[in-house]
This record gives sequence, structure tokens and C-alpha cells, in this order.
Amino acid sequence: MKNSYRIAEISFGRPHWDTAYEFEFEGKQFEVQRFSANFSVETVRRLIESLRNQVDAFALTSLPPVIKLDQKSYVHRQYLEIMGIPSPVPLCDGTGLREIANINSLVKHIEAGSIQPDRGVFFPSAVFSTELEEYIRDRYRKSVYIGDAYSLLGVPWLIQPFPGLMTLSKLVLNVANFKDLRKNTPLAETKLQKMSRSSLAAQVENIQYVFCDLPFLLLFDTATEFVRGKDLVIWSSHPLMEAEAKKFSPRSIINLFPENYRIHPYMNYSVLDATLRLSHGRTAPLTLEEWEQILTEDTEVRQVARKYVMTRNVSTQAKISSGMNAVKNKILGQPEPDFAFVIHALSHQDFMRLPILSALKHMPKEWNDPFDRMAAKAPPFVHGHIKHIISSETGEEINGILYALPATPKVLKETDPEVIYRKIESLCYDAANRGAKMIGLGAYTKIVGDQGITINQNSPIPVTTGNSLSASATLWALNDVVQKMRLLNMDPQNGLVDGMAMVIGATGSIGQVSAKLLALVFKKLCLVAPRMNRLQELKYEIQKMSPHCEVIVATDANELAGEADVLVTATSALDHKIVDVMKLKPGAVVCDCSRPLDFDIEDAKKRPDVLIIESGEVVLPGPVDLDCDIGLPGNTVYACLAETALLTLEKRYEAFTMGRDIEWDKVKQIYKMARRHGVQLAAIQGHTGIITDKEIELTRQLALSKRKK
Repeated sequence: MKNSYRIAEISFGRPHWDTAYEFEFEGKQFEVQRFSANFSVETVRRLIESLRNQVDAFALTSLPPVIKLDQKSYVHRQYLEIMGIPSPVPLCDGTGLREIANINSLVKHIEAGSIQPDRGVFFPSAVFSTELEEYIRDRYRKSVYIGDAYSLLGVPWLIQPFPGLMTLSKLVLNVANFKDLRKNTPLAETKLQKMSRSSLAAQVENIQYVFCDLPFLLLFDTATEFVRGKDLVIWSSHPLMEAEAKKFSPRSIINLFPENYRIHPYMNYSVLDATLRLSHGRTAPLTLEEWEQILTEDTEVRQVARKYVMTRNVSTQAKISSGMNAVKNKILGQPEPDFAFVIHALSHQDFMRLPILSALKHMPKEWNDPFDRMAAKAPPFVHGHIKHIISSETGEEINGILYALPATPKVLKETDPEVIYRKIESLCYDAANRGAKMIGLGAYTKIVGDQGITINQNSPIPVTTGNSLSASATLWALNDVVQKMRLLNMDPQNGLVDGMAMVIGATGSIGQVSAKLLALVFKKLCLVAPRMNRLQELKYEIQKMSPHCEVIVATDANELAGEADVLVTATSALDHKIVDVMKLKPGAVVCDCSRPLDFDIEDAKKRPDVLIIESGEVVLPGPVDLDCDIGLPGNTVYACLAETALLTLEKRYEAFTMGRDIEWDKVKQIYKMARRHGVQLAAIQGHTGIITDKEIELTRQLALSKRKK
């Protein structure tokens, strides 16, 4: 197990206090280097691209927050741009961890008497700490005051909670446009601003506490009279920032950051997120439930925290909608869905699958793109149902509902991610109202923004991307193809395949999963990645797990590509060919797990003696009735849809797979679920569609003829 890690902390805020520091946690050494981006997404992108092969995780601080108001989310476009930057190592921003830890700490401070909210609490911007504001408001409504109108608009209104507060807050956000956090804070030194600050300071004179985190507070520069003489409650831990805050003359500074995790004076929630995930061997984002288990053992405190961090209040409209859907389902004879899944048009041709749009095939090709953009403006809709999924082990039957976004990948990539988020979140609520227990994301809907993390946070039911079963099914398909090619022999003594497998991008999350699976069945395994030290660590881990497999490492795939019988690529965002297709061994089977793909259709045409596959699809158990066309033959479904169905059969209503990272343990779990419930491998996908047995045999014959030469 690895004992030392490097973390790059990238602050989206001002270029102050950049430094390097080290600390020890649970017997492991951590080295952190801090960089600042001065509110530039492009600077963050450059830092991630230049450092991604030198560090084990990125800790992203001072990001614009995701704001949740009245069952709607306001996701800052810059947050989505940053969290969507491809990285082979985790991007950690402390989300989930921060909210739970803050509530836990606040409860303890109130119980200890160090915070007494009945003496008055002022939130300069309540929308940036909704869980804290809601917790205090529920218990001390008459003691809570908010200043969002001032912090976002510069208007000195001090507001107490009232029934129309949510509407006003949304209006403030819309007027402020919520585009640039720095520009939306009242920093100007005009006479009007000075008068506003004085007026606000006078209004909060008798209030004891100011709840405002340091990075946001420091955006006010000298506009902080409202802090003077107050107890300032923060949730960052940085002595230099605290020294700056003391210039505003608060009576005291109370930090909600958990005392037991103040491992270093510069520790913050994003660095702690990275530290905990690395020390627990968790590359994928943790769910709120998983953070709960790590952070608190007190069941009562955990239940309190869950109410303000996880619970989605059901509106009257949602309750009415749920009742109407139940009645409609009975009238139409539709079973209540147990799960839901979101798909979208994969190309312009997919629109023609709808009978009402079949005439599109006569439309001039130059109209395709304009039509696709126009179609994308239409709301998502119910595409169909999938019924009678029956477990071969338990006999339990479940049903699902399929939603469709009328947008192609090209249009989705051009669209503001926040627009897509709102559409998908509306489907999450509709699915919940119909009775669905969880929802899965298909195709590009699980790639947009931060790969489902924000959608899950704002959904009333758990969300999964299905990537764990997708990875498992792809390697399952790889094994099937290798057997059909009949070019490799198995050693009867140890049951290992007598050949070499290569994994390119081996130290990434998908690469590690692939490497560990292949090490169990191949005699020889070659690991390829840019950093030799990380390759050596992975080699040691695999050798302990599979001592009969010979493991070699390389930083250049082309050196040994000609020896590989099986090759898995799991790279990301590379602007050059990771391996020359002409160097591949005749008869090699390539499994391209990279997105974007490492091999394109031109590569496939150059080497007809090499079989390149993209993914494996599956067939769900039971007399499955799929009443809509999803672009696959018969009852074949995408593996990501099958993961949603399997979790429902298991009654594991959880965000099983989130973000870009895939965990080895979860891939094993979902594969076992698939085999236990009777899921079967179906079509194998290539560049031009489904690869038939006839094509596999043709590739085999071409490979044999080349080898004879």
C-alpha cells in the first residue's frame, strides 16, 4: 500500500499565500503545493494539465458554490467548467464533506454553549451556506438575519426569514446574474457603497454572530464594518487568512472545521477531502452516506446532519403530481416504475426512430445541424418503459421508465452545462414523483459537468452513472472476443492465458481496474503511464494480488505494443496518438475505454487484422418488454442502464458510481450482481456499430495470414 502522496491545492481565488507544506495522517506522508488561479478557469485548466501526471490528487478551493433553493439548483458555470476538466487523478472540492462536518461542529458548539444563536446570527450571504442557515433558522427563526441583497447587489437590506424568502433569494440571484463571484461583491469605494456599508453595520449592531467563511469575507476588502466587535464563525483553516480577518476587529473567531482533522495549520476541506480519499484508497467521490460514516459515530448527530444536508423537502406541487401519476398509471395499466434512466439522441439519425419524425430522412443534410439545435430546445420527455425484468436468483420483478433528451452529443457539448443540469434534475423529480427509487444517466448525460455529482446532490432520489458495470461489461466483452479469436492458449497448470496484456493509462481509475482484472487471467501484464513511480507502486500492488502474473512497466506504449495480445487504453484528454496502430501485433484485440477514443475509425481501417472494440452491451434477465427504440437490437440494453436495474433489484438505492473515477471494489461488486441475477453479455460495439461473429472470424483469418508472412 502506498505511504506517501502529493496533492496540488489549486485556489480559484486570489494569488495569496501560495506555499508548500507537509503533514502525516494515519501513518502516511502527504506533501501539498498550493497554487492560485486569480478567478481564471483557464489558469486552473493549465495547472491541472501540467500537474496531472505529477500528483495523486487535486484539492480545489474557493470555487463558486452550488446553491440549492426551493428544490432548484444554481450551479455556477465556472464550477462546472472546472469540475469537468479531464484528470486521471481525483478532483476534490470538499463538497458533502464540508456540509456534514459543519453541521456536526455547529451542533457541538451550540451544545457546549460556545455559540448561542438566540443572541442573533447574521449571514452576509446565506445562499452560500444554506445548510447552516436552515439549521439555525429552524431553531432560532427570530434570531436569524441575512444580507444577501448587500453581498450580491450592494443594497443595505437586512432581512429576517419570512414565507417569501426563497422567491426573493432567487430574484436576487437572477438580478446579480451569478456569473462572477468577485464582481458581484460590493468592492467599489464609491460614496454610495460607503453609505451602504455604514447603514448595514448599524443594522447588525446588536447581533452577536457573523457566519461567513474567510475566502468570501476577504472579497469585501475594507467593506467589513459588520464584523467589528462580533464573534466571527468561519469554516476554513488558514492562519494567514485569519490574520487578515483579525484586521476587521472581530471579538473572536470560531472555526467550525473539525478539531480532530486540523492536522496542519493550512488544512481546509478540499485538502481534507483529498487526504481522506487517498488514505482510504478511494479515488471516486464519496457519497454523503460514506462521508457520514467517516466523520461521525454519533447516530443522533448524524440524523440531524442528514436532515439539512441530504433531505429534499417535498413540495405540495410534487405531492399532487405524484398522486396524479399514480392515478394515470392505474388508468393506463402502467406499473409504477422502480427505477428511471435518461438517454438522448446519439446522432441526427436517432430522431428518425420516432415515428412522428420519420420524414426527416427526406430533409437536406445541410439542415441537420439547425434542426438538431432547434430540437434540443424542446423539453425532455418519457421515451418509453422497460418491464418484466426478473431476477433469475430471487424471482423479483422490477420495471423502469426511460426519459429522453432530444439533443445530440454535439449539441449537448455546445450547451451551457447548467441548462442540461436543470433539465436532468427536472427528470429526477418527475421520476421520484412517479415512484422511482433511483435514476441512471446514459451516454453524454453522465459526462457533462462533474459527471453526475452535482445532479446527485440536487436529486430527490440517488443517481448513478452506470460506469462500474460499463467497465466490467467492456472487459467481459474483451474476454468473449479473445476466446472467439482463438489465437491464445491457456496454461492447464495455472489456468492463465499464455500471452501479454497491456494497459495504457494504467494508473488512472479505469486503468487500475482493468489492470487488476487482467492480472488475474494473463501470464504477463505491461503497465503504461507517464509517471514511473506510480507505475512501480501499482506493479507492487498487483504482484501481491496476483503473484503468478509477470508485471512489467513502461512510460512509452510503442516500445512493447508489438508484443501485446490484448491492449486496453484508458487515457484522457491527450492531444496525440498514445500508440501507433501500425505497431500492433496481428490479431491483437484492443479495448478502447478512453473518452475521447484513442483509436478512430481511420485506425481501424488501417489494420483490419486488429480488432478494436469500444464497449459491451448486455441483456437483462426475464421476458423483458422494451416498448421503445434505444438504438440496440432486440432487448439489448446499455450496461449503464443495467447497473441502475441491478442496484434496484438489490434494493441498494445509492449513488453507486459517481464522477470520473471507477473503484475496483465496485466493479467487482456490480459484476457479481450481474451474474447472480442473470444478466448476459450481448452485442459488442465497434467503431461502425455491432461487431458480429463473422467479422471476428474475418479478422482472425487476416491476422493468421499476416503472422505466416
